[in-house]
Amino acid sequence: MPLFTGPAWRVVRRAWLLLLCVTIPLVGVGTVYFVLVVRQAHQDTPSIVHKAWLRHGHAVKLDALSEERLQWLLAVEDPSFFQHRGVDVSTPGAGMTTISQGLVKLLYFPEGFQPGFAKLRQTLIARYAFDAQVSKREQLALLLNMAYLGEHEGKPVRGFAKAARVYFAKPFTALSDEEYLSLVAMLMAPNRLKPGSSALADRLTRVHALLNGKYRPSKVSDVDYDGGHDMTWEQALFTTFVQWLALNERAESLESLGANEGEVGREQGGYWGNAIAHACALDHAHWKL
Repeated sequence: MPLFTGPAWRVVRRAWLLLLCVTIPLVGVGTVYFVLVVRQAHQDTPSIVHKAWLRHGHAVKLDALSEERLQWLLAVEDPSFFQHRGVDVSTPGAGMTTISQGLVKLLYFPEGFQPGFAKLRQTLIARYAFDAQVSKREQLALLLNMAYLGEHEGKPVRGFAKAARVYFAKPFTALSDEEYLSLVAMLMAPNRLKPGSSALADRLTRVHALLNGKYRPSKVSDVDYDGGHDMTWEQALFTTFVQWLALNERAESLESLGANEGEVGREQGGYWGNAIAHACALDHAHWKL
């Protein structure tokens, strides 16, 4: 008697056919949505960044930051910043949001960022539009000038220059190392980790241990430098999504996007990258990699 026959297997086959009939259209719709998100973000990015500079100004120049202080910022906020392409879900201590993603949250979600599906949109924009078009140095300059650093007298404190005046009554260039590190340490939870609070003092102790090499994060989620915690199911799902799209640093270069459409699909693992290349047909000269 042949295998895989009989009423039971007919039910199984029908179930698989039903699953395919539902899944294939969903994948198609999802791909079209992702491509549209990336394409629109790619078109909007120059204008969005230009408006950000007009609004926040250049109060802090990146050149005013010593190499040592720059390395402190990266060690705490985004250890693989110069290696990743906007998204990082593998570096211990990096957390689930890179500097690039944090800037995308501020720039592309003016009505406010709601966790959930917006995280996927944020990731796509960070990887395929923002990080691809905005140089790493400009991203750092944007962070220094528009980062949210709590509230003072009911108004948001934006940028390190304003935070230096509000919290330490001095210009940014006059901050001591400890005062500068206080602002860096605040970025994770600005309204809870304000200068003078016991919460910030405790975090600074942990940050010093990190910078001195006395502590090494063990997990991506270990941003408190206390051993970290297991991922929530949402974080696990997000990590799977990123890996599926080959968005971590193992991803191949997108240098051929637009210039060699179709090559991207092969470099990025096939379907997704190829869909972007053919649907977007982006001008290679616009992609600052």
